[in-house]
Amino acid sequence: MNAMATVLSTILLLQTGGDPLLLRLEGRWQGTGTVLGQASAIEAEWAWTLDRQFLELTFRNQMQGPRGVQRFEGRAFYRSSGAGRYRGFWIDNSGAIRPIEARADGDALIASWGTDDTERGETTYRLAEGGRLEIADRVRQRDGTWRDFGQSVLMKR
Repeated sequence: MNAMATVLSTILLLQTGGDPLLLRLEGRWQGTGTVLGQASAIEAEWAWTLDRQFLELTFRNQMQGPRGVQRFEGRAFYRSSGAGRYRGFWIDNSGAIRPIEARADGDALIASWGTDDTERGETTYRLAEGGRLEIADRVRQRDGTWRDFGQSVLMKR
């Protein structure tokens, strides 16, 4: 496909309601998983905001650990930049602010987040059979290896 056709198809896609993968994520999801070794009850809501320029993710996690229930909440904003690429940022109740560069991989949104000054990680949101949303989180260690820290399965409500 030539450059002009790519630009025109991207404009048409944005004018007709948005990116197909982001449209499939839209809605309220709920489920369970394990995050940081703790049983977790998770809610995620994906909703369009700012004149449908961004898909906002509101993520809530109640983790049951040795010190009782701990709450974690974050928000991300994703915007399609065309051709299965996305940009955005993440903020959460720990005070973290992380840039996001993401890409589509079939039925998955793979979000690479962070900087060398903070930390780098990756979250995969995979739309799976049976209407499931599978979320996998990992973080890059100082030695360059990756450590998984979260696995969750959510269903649309």
